[in-house]
Amino acid sequence: MSNILFLDKMQQVIKSYDSNEFIECVQTKEITTNASELMNDTLSASSPFDETIKDTSYIAVNDTKEQEFSLYRILTAKDEDNLLSFEAVNFAVDELDNFIIKDIRPKNRSFSYVINQLLSDSGCDWVLGVCEPIKTVSSTFYYTSMREALKALQELGAEFTFSIEITGNKITKKIINCYNQIGKITNKRFEYGEEVLKIVHQQDRTNIVTALIGRGKGEEVGDGYGRRLEFSDVEWKKSNGKPLDKPKGQNWIEYPEMTKEYGIPSNGKMLPRKTVVVFDDVEDASELLQKTYDQLAYYCRPLVQFNTEILGSDSIGDTVSIHRGDRNYHYQTRVFKVVTDHVNGRTQASLGDNLSGNSLNRQLSQVQSNISDLDNNKMTWYDSTEIGKYQDDIMRGAGANGGSIYMVNGIEAGVSQSRETYEQVFMDGSKIQDSQYFMIQNNAGISFKQCKKGQWTTIQDVHNGASTTAWTLDGTFNASFIAAGILAGVLIQGVVVKSIGNNSFFQSVLSNGAFSIEQYKETNNVDYTKPDWQKDVHGGKVGEFIGTYDGNTKKANGSALINYPGYILSINQDDGNGYSTPVFQVPSDSTFDKPKFKLFGDGTLQGDINIKGNFYVNGVKIDTNGGGNSGGGDTGWNGKYPPEVTSDRDKRYWQIWAMAIGAGFSKQAAAALLGNAQGESDANPTADEGGGRPGFGYGVWQWTDSSGASSGRVYMINLMTRAGVTDDPDTITAQFKLLMWHAPNGQWIATSSYPYSWTQFMTLTDINTAAQAFVSNFERPLNSHPERSTWAQEWYDKFVNLEIPSGGGGYIAPIASPITVSSEFGWRISPITGAQEFHNGIDLVNGNPNTPILASADGTVISAADPYYFDWYGNWTVIKHADGMFTGYAHQSRVDVAVGQNVKQGQQIGLMGTTGPSTGEHCHFQFMDEFYPSSSAHFHNARDYIKF
Repeated sequence: MSNILFLDKMQQVIKSYDSNEFIECVQTKEITTNASELMNDTLSASSPFDETIKDTSYIAVNDTKEQEFSLYRILTAKDEDNLLSFEAVNFAVDELDNFIIKDIRPKNRSFSYVINQLLSDSGCDWVLGVCEPIKTVSSTFYYTSMREALKALQELGAEFTFSIEITGNKITKKIINCYNQIGKITNKRFEYGEEVLKIVHQQDRTNIVTALIGRGKGEEVGDGYGRRLEFSDVEWKKSNGKPLDKPKGQNWIEYPEMTKEYGIPSNGKMLPRKTVVVFDDVEDASELLQKTYDQLAYYCRPLVQFNTEILGSDSIGDTVSIHRGDRNYHYQTRVFKVVTDHVNGRTQASLGDNLSGNSLNRQLSQVQSNISDLDNNKMTWYDSTEIGKYQDDIMRGAGANGGSIYMVNGIEAGVSQSRETYEQVFMDGSKIQDSQYFMIQNNAGISFKQCKKGQWTTIQDVHNGASTTAWTLDGTFNASFIAAGILAGVLIQGVVVKSIGNNSFFQSVLSNGAFSIEQYKETNNVDYTKPDWQKDVHGGKVGEFIGTYDGNTKKANGSALINYPGYILSINQDDGNGYSTPVFQVPSDSTFDKPKFKLFGDGTLQGDINIKGNFYVNGVKIDTNGGGNSGGGDTGWNGKYPPEVTSDRDKRYWQIWAMAIGAGFSKQAAAALLGNAQGESDANPTADEGGGRPGFGYGVWQWTDSSGASSGRVYMINLMTRAGVTDDPDTITAQFKLLMWHAPNGQWIATSSYPYSWTQFMTLTDINTAAQAFVSNFERPLNSHPERSTWAQEWYDKFVNLEIPSGGGGYIAPIASPITVSSEFGWRISPITGAQEFHNGIDLVNGNPNTPILASADGTVISAADPYYFDWYGNWTVIKHADGMFTGYAHQSRVDVAVGQNVKQGQQIGLMGTTGPSTGEHCHFQFMDEFYPSSSAHFHNARDYIKF
């Protein structure tokens, strides 16, 4: 009878049952065929309806008198026909998936040390119980779950079980047990065909083997042979109690019965099917024969899966023997699955070959570095054959037929107990004792050594010998062996390094810290006693790369590319045929007084461009209405909502809308952001796709580390650090700023379907095009998302006609009353030039030539007395407002604010004046929807905002 406990979500016991009170209670445990997965452990239970346990979260089962239980998390619970049914899975696998290891990198540490480190780093409340493996671990566990870490350790040669201890009504200990192999080796023996051993499935091999050639450890390397141990001299006779006959002189062992049935037909008889198996650590021929026989017993038989009901529920992983008298062989196998019915006390065990699912290839449960473990972890005949071939083919000693390359493992070099390759040795003879010169390369770098022939006889002599020359892995090069003179076309002459080619027109020269391109000058003999000897080396200078320094501090402060008069300096694009065309060029007529440059081809300039002087496009001068589009990473958000926006959800979307409009987006492109935000996270800045696990998305637009190394939130915060975003990362404000940085800095990639740059996307006026361009160029998902266009349209229809509230309650006049408009907005005759011009603002006076200039609304100063911003405005201030508009105040006699300063509506920002082209004191006041309006259409009449 078993004890069954039900626990609530806090893992507190709320009720206890005996198994005979249940209708069904079936526990299934199965060792997976793939070592990268932990044991499958499930529970199915049903009982008469009981209100107490209807909403419980866990079930604990114990069929022993110990305190340890198996605990299961309930996945589904059904209440049908006055019957409660539960399906549950071992809670350990599920719970351990939520403890994250930040960074543990053990090197040659024991299993117990590593597991305890992982538990501590992850904050896990589990403890390590049994820990059998004695091998060491060298690995990296970086932002991975405790579950994934245990799976990785299992692949290194371990198996895990999980249990809990319950005292009173609560769990007092959660235990992880680590074994070399679950279960024990028993003396139980089953006869093939007996009634208690039922055959579930049988399958003949397509690659069956009836004879094996066994090979053991190779002889000491360096003797010219490197041959492996064989068992040709060992004799077996069945009459002496051996399982098979194997005569002396024969280097294979055969099952004649299997050859008769499965052999290769030839000239009326059957030949054995042979292959090779290698045991790298076996040094005794008799032991080699026994191990080869054990392998043959495994590979010559058909695959069979059995069931039996005579083993106990604790038999999972146990090793038993199967004897097949009809074919005269036996073998050992494991119990890989146990199904226990706690109601009727019956247990069904599955053993033999696991032929269910995709297990036919018998995947190895652990990766072995030592082939001598083949008798415990069976590999396929193909695996053993290939390993045998490679171990023989790789030359590990420089023998008579080997050449002069030596692959050295850690044991041979005397640096570790590993058989992995540690270093490579090249020598000038066929053996170490016949060699004088050696080159060694390992993880420290490359070194050259030499000795008297015959002085060194072993690989450790070479490894420990002194180096004459070395090039270490960090790039340090011992160049003491280089002699002066001409080396591979490099002429070293005093303080000058000169490189030339055959039939050259020019030469490159490194001299006195500068690198120059010069007219070719032939150099034969140089008299270094002459003070001006360098004249014999240098030709006329064409261009030069030099270091620069501060004349006051006498310290280096930079570097410069110098072009000399009459020559061109160019950055070119190669055409693949030996020719090139310029992309950037300083022409030959450029001089110190009148420097010139040329740019060729398509290009992108990112950031603000200040042009001092005239600006022409295709020969047309760009006037006061010209300029660029600032785009921008500012948010334009003042924290206010229209009265129509009331729900928390709508407010999230409105904030993105207002920030996008403020950043210069068209309303259609802003709607595209909203449609995609709905698809990614419903505009939730704390939406966490993976619950903190690496490789999953986070935030409004679900930032994801595609490498899988970190969680979405960690990845997003790292990006914000690079972008200089200092706001709370879990806010829409911070994430919109990151979007405005991330898109033009690598995340936005134009596609052939939507060949728009990020700036072009911001101005799109078709909602479907904008929404799908964002999906394709920014999100880049596996599947298309046409529904996001629909959502974008819905948000557009909802917000398009709503006014963005001003942070200061509307705009006010920039000067005090009484105000006179001295020149209206629009086309006029210029009072300065007398020519027709477009007046992009409104001129205001009030009778006081030094009246204070006031901020028309709350905002941020983005230009203040900037001499590079259109000098015809004189002293000029520009303020950016929350609704995305800009106001400008020109011709001031004094500017009282600075760039980046936040100002309030009505705050004094300067004094009226007549600086710049002007006919008298006045305030030229203008509204713009761009900082540098690209056309007159982006200027707005101030009368549309203020009544004068």
